[in-house]
Amino acid sequence: MLKAVSLAHSHDGDLLFSGFDLVLGPGDRAGIVGPNGAGKTTLLRLLTGELTPTSGSVTRGPGTRVGYVPQQLAGAHGTVGEFLGAGLGELHTITGRLHALEAELAVGRDVLDAYGEVQERWTALRGWTAQARLDEARERLGIAHLGDDRRLDSVSGGEQARLLLARALLDDPGVLLLDEPTNHLDAEGAAWLGDWLAAYPGAVLTVSHDRAFLDAAVTHVIELDGIHDEPQDYPGGGYSAYRQEKTRRWARLLLDYEAQEKDRVRWEADIERTKGYARHVETTVRSGVEAPHLRRVAKKVAQKAKARERRLRRQMQSVRWIEQPRTRPPLTLAFPADGRPAGEIVAAVSDLSVRHGDRTVLDGVKAEVRRGDRILITGRNGAGKTTLLRALANEHTAVLPQTDAGLRTAQTVMDHFRSRVPVYADDAERLLTAHQFGADQWDATLRSLSAGELRRLLLAVMVNSPARVLLLDEPTNFLDFDALDTLEAALRAYRGTVVVVTHDRWFADAIGATTRWHVAGAQVRVS
Repeated sequence: MLKAVSLAHSHDGDLLFSGFDLVLGPGDRAGIVGPNGAGKTTLLRLLTGELTPTSGSVTRGPGTRVGYVPQQLAGAHGTVGEFLGAGLGELHTITGRLHALEAELAVGRDVLDAYGEVQERWTALRGWTAQARLDEARERLGIAHLGDDRRLDSVSGGEQARLLLARALLDDPGVLLLDEPTNHLDAEGAAWLGDWLAAYPGAVLTVSHDRAFLDAAVTHVIELDGIHDEPQDYPGGGYSAYRQEKTRRWARLLLDYEAQEKDRVRWEADIERTKGYARHVETTVRSGVEAPHLRRVAKKVAQKAKARERRLRRQMQSVRWIEQPRTRPPLTLAFPADGRPAGEIVAAVSDLSVRHGDRTVLDGVKAEVRRGDRILITGRNGAGKTTLLRALANEHTAVLPQTDAGLRTAQTVMDHFRSRVPVYADDAERLLTAHQFGADQWDATLRSLSAGELRRLLLAVMVNSPARVLLLDEPTNFLDFDALDTLEAALRAYRGTVVVVTHDRWFADAIGATTRWHVAGAQVRVS
């Protein structure tokens, strides 16, 4: 259904990956993983044809349509009806033209010929099925409650994720390319998506850092690790199998490298001993001792040393020679401790009521956050979790937003960091380096960063801010596995106040929340 051969792509002259081969057939389920900025989203865009590879090719099977679900809605303008309707492609355009011509006919304009041509095309596209397809997609994705006139910027992140998937499915694709599909989805939505994909007859290729989702949804993992140019292949399982095999390969590589280095040191020592013996014999001959056989011995020993050097050099240039194993620089993440006494109220809402259109999101909610609390906020998409978190924000809190709305600007990484963390330039450089932002990225604009890189920058700002009350809205979105491990460890060690909205079961268990706020029916239930 979809085939990629020797794909390679470069960005700003730097090679992201090369030698990427892939064949997808009906029922195949593959996952793409790797650190932020390694080229995972770029790879999906190459497979859709949106980007042209530096080298290699992508081909589709006859009649195969590819559906692409990006990480998030870009811009989020317009209405739900307009957004979903656009998923019908040409049929949406033809239907709009047909309605416009009908309006012109109604006022007596002579557009009958044009109307006939458009109606013929509408019939060829089976236009009478459009509304049924739209209604079915809404029902299948659980978004039937979103009216056509609802503004896209008023729906929750989880509802946006469902809208993106619904729009892709309207074209009845044979191959689905999903970019972080569970970001913003609640636990029920993520479980539903896993079940739905299990029954989907086509092929699925998904970029994801959702560990539970990968275990449930894929049977083959491909890693773009940001170190090797070529992808690393891990067939035969999801996240757990990939992690075990990666650990096993790393341990074996270290053992092989250590054995090779011991052998190299032994060879080099033997070569030096042979050279030393040859020099000793040559010195003896030069001292005037009449011993022609010594000259022959010296020559043979010197030739032997050179032969061994050549052999060692050939081995080191061989494809079998193991380079020193490399890892990416570790992410540094340590939230400063809060030394003030626990129990003081640091954030609160009282009689909080919020309405979106004709829907009541929160109704008379009262909630308090005390110093030292570790609160997990749960609830379905659209229940009001983000609304509640925003209401708790004040001058004593640091907020990690759920999306990058409003952050995709021309401001540089360095300028953004220093505008929020008042430090000297050299201190800012040191701090950014600790958060995996090298000198080549200090002048990069925020709009050029990957979603994961922007997420790490926001965390860097939060870690270095004076606030000791952390409000985290879906903090695991867009982070790679190493960053997730680091963030979990940092929050476990943090001695301060944390309020977190998350649907990541692994993350919720790892940070050790002591209180749960469940948002449902416009109320907050504490347990």
